[in-house]
Amino acid sequence: MQENEVLENLIVVKRSGQRVNFNGVKIAIAIKQAFDSYDEDSNNEKKANRVYNLVLDYIVSVYQNRKTINVEDIQDAIENNLKKCGYYEVYQRFNEYRLQRAASREVFSVKEQHKFVKAVEKIGLNAKNYQGDKPIDLMLNFGKTISQEFARAYLIESKYNRAHEEGRIYIEDIKSYALKTTASSIIDLSFIEAQDITDFTLEIINIIEHFKEEQYMEQTIMDLDVLYKNMIIKEFKNKLADNIKMFFKVVGLLEFADFSALDEIIRKEKTTEVSLDSYEHLLLNDYSKSIFMKALDFTNNFIKIQLEKNIKKLLEHINNKVYKIASSKVNISFSSDYSNEAVLFKNIYFQVLNAIDNKNITTICKVNREFNYLVNEIYNRNDIIIIFLNNNSFDDTIDTFSDELMIYKNVNGELQTSRGKIKLSSVTINLARLGLKYNLENISDFYNELEDVLELSKNALIQRYELQASLYKENYRYILDNNMLYDAKKLEDNKRVRKVFRNGILNIKFSGLLEACEAMLKGSNNIIKVLDLGLEIVEFMQEHVQKFTNDLKLNFLLSEESSNLVNRKLLALDKTMYGNLDILKKECYSGISDFINKLDDNLKYKYAVKYQNICQFNLVIITSRNKSKILEKLEKANKKEIKIVRLGVK
Repeated sequence: MQENEVLENLIVVKRSGQRVNFNGVKIAIAIKQAFDSYDEDSNNEKKANRVYNLVLDYIVSVYQNRKTINVEDIQDAIENNLKKCGYYEVYQRFNEYRLQRAASREVFSVKEQHKFVKAVEKIGLNAKNYQGDKPIDLMLNFGKTISQEFARAYLIESKYNRAHEEGRIYIEDIKSYALKTTASSIIDLSFIEAQDITDFTLEIINIIEHFKEEQYMEQTIMDLDVLYKNMIIKEFKNKLADNIKMFFKVVGLLEFADFSALDEIIRKEKTTEVSLDSYEHLLLNDYSKSIFMKALDFTNNFIKIQLEKNIKKLLEHINNKVYKIASSKVNISFSSDYSNEAVLFKNIYFQVLNAIDNKNITTICKVNREFNYLVNEIYNRNDIIIIFLNNNSFDDTIDTFSDELMIYKNVNGELQTSRGKIKLSSVTINLARLGLKYNLENISDFYNELEDVLELSKNALIQRYELQASLYKENYRYILDNNMLYDAKKLEDNKRVRKVFRNGILNIKFSGLLEACEAMLKGSNNIIKVLDLGLEIVEFMQEHVQKFTNDLKLNFLLSEESSNLVNRKLLALDKTMYGNLDILKKECYSGISDFINKLDDNLKYKYAVKYQNICQFNLVIITSRNKSKILEKLEKANKKEIKIVRLGVK
């Protein structure tokens, strides 16, 4: 009898007497977790795969003529083969954990109680990871583990939890699940009314702090250049009126100027580029005009100093602040405004950014053909995302997150905008796992299972959404204030937040797309074939995601997983099961850009546009650290109608 046939026909008898189909993934996970609990070695997947295959060989050999196998017998096989391979410390860890679980089952008769005890057991097993932490950090880490295990035991349905544990899907940030918080948002700060640039900056910092308390991922501050432009003009007008009066007083010419008339004209100014012509009739001689110009120069210099000081304060706060629960990531978005004040802000912003060791800031620049000013900043290796507005019929109401996720469509209304939009949560599908199971001869089976996983992912997102939307305005007090989120002004006190959250995004992501294609193409090195098959798969997924949106009247969105952490975790589980296959010989699953960058320029942009028309992905175009080459890449990306891009310099 073939090995696969033996395992497919084998029934596992659980301790409760329940009978389930044999699932080798659970064995692989148990072995890997035993290795990881002893030592976070990068070679653990290889060691675990060795033991895993020995366990499967043993089961096939001993149980080929049997119909059932007990869970205890599987665990005995794992322990015996750990010892056989000489992994005695790992065997000890596995055995200790097994005994702990047996003890907790005796104490707790209710299944959920027993499952929750796993949280305490996990804290004990992971205690070594917290050595050296401060007491408050230790407590927070314990709290995160408890929150995560509580969600798994009580909140997340077992089928979603099982799919996550097996690496078929990845549920985003489970430790925040029980808190019912949302993920990320694009913040509209146009409501802020401040007296000067300093007060304005402090208010932005205050808003960021509050958002970090109510969301677990990142925030994008929308059109910060325009916001500061308005403050620059406001403070300029206030200071110019005062400075003119002060300068005239110092030189003893107070009686030679009509300050109420001057002040009236200044209040009507819409720019800091003041023309002397508007004031000549009020200035009686050339000396008065020269004093006026000195006051004007003094005011402009003052504004520049204030602006630099406050931009530095803001960026250093974002860059240096570490949050215990939320991500420290904040994105700064620029509009396509090229007015004197907006350009002044951008220039000073990049001067300050270049002077700090940036860890947490991504700059998003929306451009209408004018992008020359970005060449120097890309050359300096700043993290910059560029949205080409002229290629997409977009305007400045479009925006993105650091993973190039643009959210602007809304199934519940005609207005298409990113302003105030929120990402609720995401689930990532491990496509590589499916690709390793099938080939082109049985690709229909691949699509059947993918359809099932898409449905599973959709339902997992809906379950979390129902938790999030069940709370009241008072539970999200700060992020729902001042209409910073889309439609928030419609929400009355003591009302559930569903009315606002239905405009949010439920994100279905995919990982290992092109590795799946390589596997089904039997390791083909033909990048075009791999990319073409990838397009077919993404089109299939997009059709289903759009159907979810239409049927449920919620905004589902399809995008590529850009987190190396997630891609690495999924790859590690697949290595444990399948060993070090050629397509798995990497640190984490690749992105579409990794494959596209192997093509010549014409094909590169052609495929980038094809993929961007179907889904959202982190398009990184690699170029040499040469300013003329950087400009050439930007011009070509614009000409080839790329929507959104990030340039990586090597």
